[in-house]
Amino acid sequence: MVMRKKSIWMAGVLALGLLAAGCSKGQGDSSSAADTASVSSQASGAESASAETGESSQVTDVTNTTFAEVMEGIDVASCVTLGDYKGLSLTREIQQVSDEDVQNAISSAVATTLQEVDDTAAEGDTVNIDYVGKLDGEEFEGGTADGYDLVLGSHSFIDGFEDGLIGCKAGDEKKLKLTFPANYNEKLGGKDVVFEVKVNAVKRAAKEISEDWVLANTDSGSIADYERATRVQLEESNAASSEYNLQSSAWQTVVEGSTVNQYPEKLVEFGSAVYANQLESYCQYYNVSLDDYLTTVGSSKEEYEEQKKSYGENLAAQLLVMAAIESAEGMSNEDEEYHTLLEQYVADSGMDQEAFISYYGSFNVEQTIMMKRISDLIIANATVSEKVAEPESTPGSDAAETEGSRIPEGEGSAPLDEAGSRTSENDESQTSGAEESQASETGGSAASETE
Repeated sequence: MVMRKKSIWMAGVLALGLLAAGCSKGQGDSSSAADTASVSSQASGAESASAETGESSQVTDVTNTTFAEVMEGIDVASCVTLGDYKGLSLTREIQQVSDEDVQNAISSAVATTLQEVDDTAAEGDTVNIDYVGKLDGEEFEGGTADGYDLVLGSHSFIDGFEDGLIGCKAGDEKKLKLTFPANYNEKLGGKDVVFEVKVNAVKRAAKEISEDWVLANTDSGSIADYERATRVQLEESNAASSEYNLQSSAWQTVVEGSTVNQYPEKLVEFGSAVYANQLESYCQYYNVSLDDYLTTVGSSKEEYEEQKKSYGENLAAQLLVMAAIESAEGMSNEDEEYHTLLEQYVADSGMDQEAFISYYGSFNVEQTIMMKRISDLIIANATVSEKVAEPESTPGSDAAETEGSRIPEGEGSAPLDEAGSRTSENDESQTSGAEESQASETGGSAASETE
């Protein structure tokens, strides 16, 4: 329901993201915190060689390997000269919550909260539908879905599909005779098809907040209570963002104050594999090829390889600094504090430990915990001043966006299946072969436009 607290786990999950937010001296691009944290659990293998030992080392899964395996054979002391990580001067910026912020948050909640209505569907409404697409009387792959939420006027489906549902009410059934665009794909391009559609519900957002809306969609008992609850939630969110930014700044300060004497080939290749797997996951999510993605963002293969290497060196530098601090402070993933934090994260996630580690990956979980310990140590031994952030500044923005390329996460858009369809939030198995995308214009797979 609207404005109810979400688990704070995802806000802090895989704080390894601080690794990506930090940037060592002389480094080029650094990727976002979320990027580093979102390494695919189906990562492909990466072949690497250790410059120190000359021995071949293979990391078969960049998420389910361990830190010890990644660092095996590397002489950390000779590779990095650790800078100061105690006695730093840091600043915690706090974003105030204004009355306008509260009203904007409420307006957004009202505008995005859909309620079923006993009315005919109009442009801008959301219809929940079941549909079956048929070509020459036979169902075609990717053309069937149940319980799909479609925004009329979003142009996410082929021409005529959304227009054909305007005026429908819940319970109505329609047959839509449509033609796929000529450049859609080899199987369906230019073909006449029929979609049999059943409208399960018509949903729309309220035009403005009301006492009834508050009672139906929140835990508050009145508009005034809801405004107070919204303010509290925004203040908590700002405080969490402020703390994250402080941790990110602390880590970046330490990394930039350290000197990398040599970049172990093994670590650079590991970091490059992390980058490649992030992009691979993104492409799989949207069912596009790497070549199509690079064309879309205007990047060449050579530039991609340079970015991958730069990311690899960046991550290598930070892993070296992390290992040096762990050694200096006697930290390990076997000590009591580590296991206490692991148990806390597991409990917050609602999973058992085995499922938790399997879902997020051994490397990500281990580095999340160690990064929290290290950042807490840095801040505890620093002089931290506070200041109010400028009104136009958005908490968390510096950590979320960095210079250079950033792999989009695609949050808010449903994933694509092999047929080029996407999965709805309320039915992960459904597909949508009726959807049209810019990808089809270049010969790519059928897909929806990003919502």
